[in-house]
Amino acid sequence: MGQGLSIQKCDFMIPENNKNHHTEEISTKRLIVRRGQPFTITVRFSAPVHNYLKQMKRTFLIVQTGPHSAKADEIQAEFPISSLADQKQWSAAVEEQDPNFWTLRVSTPANAPIGQYNLLFRASKSPQLLGDFTLLFNPWCRDDEVFLANEAQRQEYILNQDGIIYQGTENAILAQPWDFSQFEEDMVDICFILLALGEHSQREKDPAQRRSPVPVCRAAAAMLNCSEFRSLTEYEPGQHHNGTPPSKWLGSIPILRQWIASKFQPVHSGRCWVSAAVLCSVLRCLGIPTRVVTGFTWAHNTKSSLSVDEYYDEDGTLLTQDKSARVWTFHVWNECWMARSDLLPEYSGWQALDATCQEKSKGESFCGPAPVRAIKEGDTQVDYDVCYFFAAINAKCHVWIHKADDTLKPAFGGTKYTGNNISTKSVGSERCEDITQNYKYPEGSLQEKKVLDKAYRNMKELETASGMSSTQFIFFPTALEEPVNIFIHFQSSSLQLGQDMTLSIEVFNHTDREKATHLVAGIQALHYNGVPIAQLWKEEFHFNLHSNSVNNLKVSVPYTWFGKELGENHLLRLTAVLRDEDSSFMYLAQEEISISDSPLTIEFLENMVQYEPSTARISLQNPLMEPLEQCVIAVTGRGLIYRHRNYRLGSVQAKSTQELEIPFTPTRAGPRRLTARLTCLQLHNLKSYRTTNIAAA
Repeated sequence: MGQGLSIQKCDFMIPENNKNHHTEEISTKRLIVRRGQPFTITVRFSAPVHNYLKQMKRTFLIVQTGPHSAKADEIQAEFPISSLADQKQWSAAVEEQDPNFWTLRVSTPANAPIGQYNLLFRASKSPQLLGDFTLLFNPWCRDDEVFLANEAQRQEYILNQDGIIYQGTENAILAQPWDFSQFEEDMVDICFILLALGEHSQREKDPAQRRSPVPVCRAAAAMLNCSEFRSLTEYEPGQHHNGTPPSKWLGSIPILRQWIASKFQPVHSGRCWVSAAVLCSVLRCLGIPTRVVTGFTWAHNTKSSLSVDEYYDEDGTLLTQDKSARVWTFHVWNECWMARSDLLPEYSGWQALDATCQEKSKGESFCGPAPVRAIKEGDTQVDYDVCYFFAAINAKCHVWIHKADDTLKPAFGGTKYTGNNISTKSVGSERCEDITQNYKYPEGSLQEKKVLDKAYRNMKELETASGMSSTQFIFFPTALEEPVNIFIHFQSSSLQLGQDMTLSIEVFNHTDREKATHLVAGIQALHYNGVPIAQLWKEEFHFNLHSNSVNNLKVSVPYTWFGKELGENHLLRLTAVLRDEDSSFMYLAQEEISISDSPLTIEFLENMVQYEPSTARISLQNPLMEPLEQCVIAVTGRGLIYRHRNYRLGSVQAKSTQELEIPFTPTRAGPRRLTARLTCLQLHNLKSYRTTNIAAA
């Protein structure tokens, strides 16, 4: 530093700073701080400072994101060390000093670009490197665009690493565990690599874009499924032999580590819930409050149309004539909390962000961030992609019967309404919270009608401006106008493994005439995205419907008829197609059911203490009338067991129970979750989890 003065030692005071900045879970060895909040460092000089008073009157700190500060894609700021810090911008102040020692308080602006910085000290022409630090978004800072006022929500949407993702059906919601692992030591480096590649894929070179959470969210979403460097490939049935089926993943970090280890080759394979979970991990790590959201009966790839069609044959078998637009049983996306400085103030708050690829006429194939308020109000012209979210949760699904003569006939009674039971994990608990009211007004309300009318007008204007063909709306009689109604009832909207199905089909004749009818009831196995797997059962009935009467048909279907070809989500679609032999009108009823219970249970010992050996007991109860073959139980639990473990149990006999003792030594105190997953020849995607509290040593 000229004339022989140099810095002997710099202490970044990492334990204290990281604790103050809520990053101590990420690392205790490197400085990771949040913008808009000061941090403290100490500098020890090689000689007394008073020997160099002339030099020390003008001393500076320099922050830069790369070794070449003049490059356009790097950031540099130089600021003087003074006696008073300015917390609104880059600044540094001397808090304590003695002849050889300074304590400096370094302030970062609340809108500084996030990233990995070098910190340098300059008192002459040649600056000295003090070290490096990582700067994240700060939801604890009022001036940060991601500020979240509620501490319980910050604990949940930034700091909680144990997630729950909801699947199943709208009437039988199934909780699935997920380990976000956003604070694993290497996670922050992976996130910035992913972010840089996402920016490259969007041809975004301005480093100042990292000031705002909006472009950061868009770059991260692009990396999940849609860019040339994407980290996940979409799962297609039959392709999983080249990778891991989506249902086998238990957390985000194995996916991201595999992506890094393969030098950015896509990881096989993901589904919407995997993409949303990994994106949640990345954004929470970067400091953006994020949650995973599931909507049931989701209209996918409607290209902003408020109408989507389903096609069945005359026996009620679901067809896939439209391979892009279809109704999904459920869909999973993210919400991120932020102020939208690029929009009107009322659009700040939760933003919907969907990393699943869409078939869009132009632009990126992911969607968002879209203000949830704009989706609810039908403001479909608002950025980004509000129209796609609005259509997905408000479209009507009309059903058509594809007849043997290759003509299409509308099926009365089959209309479905999308966007039901939108769900997310509650703050501070494992309870499911319904947030549908954030996205939609109550069905049938005057507000809903006004919003639909406004959105329809906006979409028509968009179609006119873009030259797209206008949406065709087909008239379908409502249920009250239909001469016949048909309904399917069953004991429960979810079945136990091995349980036979008992269902009731009710047919109402509202006319004064007797009707000769032909009914076909069936069961299909279904992927979550509306793609049929196989027809599992079908039965035909002929009967006369008396005038102004109801016919109740009870049917029992043994488990062995439908239990062997379940898909990874264990979803079944029940259909009943009724043909009026006189009028040739077709009526359809459909219901979805999930087989959702897990045969695994987990038990812990009481009063477990950090660093003291303990055990957990996992019980596998075979509910079937046949042995479970080649059983493997995978166990994971951050802070409880080291790494992922697999236990091979071989065969478990019919209607019997096998127990497994898991030894472990907890390394972290507080609430800790153990997750177990069963795979065998007969069953897939069966998970169980249990959270326990570990006392500090």
